[in-house]
Amino acid sequence: MKKPIIATLCLVATVSALAQEAAGNLASLSLEDLMQVEVTSVSKKPQRLANVAAAVHVISAEDIRLSGAMSLPEALRLAPGVDATRISGARWAVSIRGFAGYLSNKLLVLVDGRNAYTPAFSGVIWEDFQFPLEDIERIEVLRGPAATVWGTNGVNGVINIITKSAAATQGGQAVAGVGNIEGRYGRIRMGGQNEEGSMFYRAYASAQNANTQKALAGGDGKDDFRHQSAGFRFDGYRADGSRWNISGDYYSVRSNLGTTLALPNVVVANPGDEDHQGATLRARYEMSLADGGNLQFQGAYAHSNVTLSQAAADRRDTFDVDVQHRFKLGERHDIVWGGGYRVSSDTMPTKLMVQMDDISRRTSSYGIFGQDEITLAENWRLMLGLRMDHNEFSGWDAQPDVRLSWNLTPSHTLWGSLSKVARAPSRGEHGLAAQFIEGSTDTGIPFVGAVPNLLHTYSPGNTSERMKAGQLGLRSQWAAALSTDAVLFSHRYDRYSVYDTPVVSMAHFPAYIDVYLPVVGAGKMTLNGAELSADWRPLPKWRLQLAHTWQEVASHTSGTRLDVGNIPRHIASLRSSWTPAAQIDIDLWLRRTDARPGSVVAPYLARKAFTSVDLRLAWRLRTSLELALVGQNLNNGACDAYAGLAGVEALTKMLPTCMQRSVVGQVRLDF
Repeated sequence: MKKPIIATLCLVATVSALAQEAAGNLASLSLEDLMQVEVTSVSKKPQRLANVAAAVHVISAEDIRLSGAMSLPEALRLAPGVDATRISGARWAVSIRGFAGYLSNKLLVLVDGRNAYTPAFSGVIWEDFQFPLEDIERIEVLRGPAATVWGTNGVNGVINIITKSAAATQGGQAVAGVGNIEGRYGRIRMGGQNEEGSMFYRAYASAQNANTQKALAGGDGKDDFRHQSAGFRFDGYRADGSRWNISGDYYSVRSNLGTTLALPNVVVANPGDEDHQGATLRARYEMSLADGGNLQFQGAYAHSNVTLSQAAADRRDTFDVDVQHRFKLGERHDIVWGGGYRVSSDTMPTKLMVQMDDISRRTSSYGIFGQDEITLAENWRLMLGLRMDHNEFSGWDAQPDVRLSWNLTPSHTLWGSLSKVARAPSRGEHGLAAQFIEGSTDTGIPFVGAVPNLLHTYSPGNTSERMKAGQLGLRSQWAAALSTDAVLFSHRYDRYSVYDTPVVSMAHFPAYIDVYLPVVGAGKMTLNGAELSADWRPLPKWRLQLAHTWQEVASHTSGTRLDVGNIPRHIASLRSSWTPAAQIDIDLWLRRTDARPGSVVAPYLARKAFTSVDLRLAWRLRTSLELALVGQNLNNGACDAYAGLAGVEALTKMLPTCMQRSVVGQVRLDF
């Protein structure tokens, strides 16, 4: 840990930062006020939610508290269209508009503007997000492409997690809980300020020891996990109006590796543990300019060390630097432009399941973007944007974006967008020399008698995947207590990573058969869909939230893609939040994920539909003390929605396909 600690101290000494002020308790606002809430994820500047030309949803801190969510992926289910399923223990599959998987590589996740996308094999490792949910101010979930401002890999959506400022977390808070699945957990936070009131700070510590689940056939799920984390944040405010902040986090997660290494033809008596350790540091500075503009600088550092027993490993240090300038040009143009640079150094030693061309490598990427919001008339706004990104594997990617919004009336906004975005090859995709996976008839790999197959997957990764998207939306405030948001979309993917014709070798027969499966960028797919969400408050103390997503693969390269079988046609959610008395909350949540059809090359990915009933009961004995009882999947539905681990479905006595009925008791004390 010495190197990451030294790097962290150096960055603290050289870079300052800015954090946005806490926007307050969104859940306490009326629906009319909620439509006026400002979001920043669409164009990197504050915009009124009612007028944004994008499919965006805001999850507030109060929404998270009332939901009873135990982890960040569970909280993300509050947004329409988010497909979040627990694979096992601390592992999650989270996606937007298809492509659910452990590493969903078309979804960009930000924490206060820090890019959490891993350069190793793309995607986001969700178990590494261990900061307290109580520290989140809001989560802006942008469905659809957003790479024009945020960069390559913001293909199907962007999740921007915005934490509370240190000024909003003064005093102390302690949370403790126990459950049959979540085990025992606790976290504590302390905040304060200097005498002048110009600088605020907070620090936290968190720990959890979760229990293993039962597998579908009654066996041991072998997915227990435990984590420890700690972090801090400083916010400073200068007399000239400029602001800065610095935040850092450390995490350590250890989970049982049984479900990860469980392969049909391999018996692993003691697979060991999966270990994740890391530290992040982010710093931002913002200043107002004399012409009314704004200038921001941000730097971030992330160290991670992931070890999957003898199967795979990745030790990585990543630095990011970003700059952004906003200014007005005349009366009609509001321009935002900037750029960023990322460098990542890694060590990926040869292990049981992964072999790289270069064990250690340093890669870099950089980009520049510009976006102009043009006021065409009082009720018409046109947004033009372009970003140019460069990476070492596929070169330059141009990502243009056009958005148009029309305020039909003060309560109705019609908008449309056309976008072209890209997903760059990851370090693993470009440098993967061989990936060894034991195969059988259960995985669809050719099988001869009792002879197993050794599958070698080669990934050249020399081209970026591309996607063209069209969207049309209507955001409406029908009455003071009723609002809706409807979106139609069509995504067309090109140069998609697909499996090429396999080559079979009998060189090691009869011990095993070698199957060489190249991966090439030759796939195409079209995904069409519609999203509808509604927010209704029939009574002042009763709120109903409905969300429904329909999505369907219209066409795809025949028989070559696993992800096609992972896309459920329907995802639906209905939440009821009722406060019968000032000190009592009753929250009911019904969720349903449609069946996953599987595919020709991966029939084992087929899953039945899943329905869950969640309930949270909370009682505030006084303002500073709350007791809560949370039940998840109370109907104990046959959670067969998604396992996400190819080749392990045959081992029903070892694999928990989703969390069973869970009950948690929790106490929260503010002091």
